[in-house]
Amino acid sequence: MTIAKQALAALAAATSLTTGAMAQEASYHYEGDLRLSPQTGRLAADWTLTVTDDALAEVTVFLNAAFGEASVAGPGVSGVSSALAEGFSGMMRSYTIMLEPSVDGSDRVIEMRYGGALFPEPSASTINTLDTEKIEFTVDSFWLPFDARFSALITADLDIWLPGQWDGVTMQSITSTPGGFHIDQDVPALDLAFTLMSDFERHAAPGYAIYDTRQPAGGNIEAAVAALDHCTDYLNTLSGTAGPLPDASIVVTSRAEGGYSRGTLIALTDIADASESGLTQFVCHELGHYWSHGNAMTVENWLNESFADYVAIMGMRDAFGEAVFADRMAGYQRQIDGASGDLPPVWTPGITARPPYLVAYRKGPLALARAEELIGREAFARFIQAVMEARVSTTPHMLDVFESVGGAEARSQFEQILADQAQ
Repeated sequence: MTIAKQALAALAAATSLTTGAMAQEASYHYEGDLRLSPQTGRLAADWTLTVTDDALAEVTVFLNAAFGEASVAGPGVSGVSSALAEGFSGMMRSYTIMLEPSVDGSDRVIEMRYGGALFPEPSASTINTLDTEKIEFTVDSFWLPFDARFSALITADLDIWLPGQWDGVTMQSITSTPGGFHIDQDVPALDLAFTLMSDFERHAAPGYAIYDTRQPAGGNIEAAVAALDHCTDYLNTLSGTAGPLPDASIVVTSRAEGGYSRGTLIALTDIADASESGLTQFVCHELGHYWSHGNAMTVENWLNESFADYVAIMGMRDAFGEAVFADRMAGYQRQIDGASGDLPPVWTPGITARPPYLVAYRKGPLALARAEELIGREAFARFIQAVMEARVSTTPHMLDVFESVGGAEARSQFEQILADQAQ
């Protein structure tokens, strides 16, 4: 079932999974109890899913296949079928749940129970872990039932139970309770992600806290602090009334790849060997996703990634100067020139496919650099601020904002750049 694998790969690369959803309604409310055994790598989950979307006649959710068959019942359920599906880093089980009709707009309730080892075999992906030092959960491991459309939003109340002394961070609100934690997610989001840590070094400053979970900790942490200080100041100034950034939790991990942003929860890869300029771009990119509102699963994902990346490059330029900026853009162009086959345009009115990596992360930022040249840096900064303030989520809306700042002729030229038709 390759669609599941492709969708998860896309979602794993997606970023802002909270702030872009703030104006949308949730399809579900998740209320659950989660019991964790770090010593054995096992969990037990008991969920009540309230379906708040009256239009749904059935739902399909994915769950880690390592749990076997989950128990699915509840007053809103009229039938259930399940099947195995290929996932991003292992097998999943899909559950198609037939719903009772909604009576007078009443919510339907689904009850799901399951348990077992999250990783009975070593995982190909190290983004998620369940051990005695760190518990890091995102959708990547399908530890929770996840809507197969990869676009449905959820709110959540989750009680977590586990032995020992831990600290925890999440996308919205986490509080310590006797025997564990309570997570409150009242802003609709795609994911329910959190990290619990028993062994870490914490570095706190106004606007953020860094949790270094590497063993040993400390490699290049001063550069991370400097990057966070600069990016926080730069983005808060750039965003105007769309800011400031909320306090962020930054988890530094020991893995070589797999950084992500879930709203104010940001995971970094091992930064020990990162250059100061590269780390600044990385941090500014993840923080910049606070203003990402394009649908990550559609053609508009270029808005998420290209804007976050170019804003990050602008922040890097502000810190390290023109030569570093020019070198980064030249490197992007070399990657485009060296790509095998023709890359699609960044965007056209008739485009239907979600952009591939090199388009979203390389062609898009290059197009934005050319747009900045068209109208000048001062006007372009006003444009970026207006995009943030307007919560732009589609390319036509973005182009309207660009025209309001740069004029109709500049808009036409920018559209040609996005369509690969500029002379």
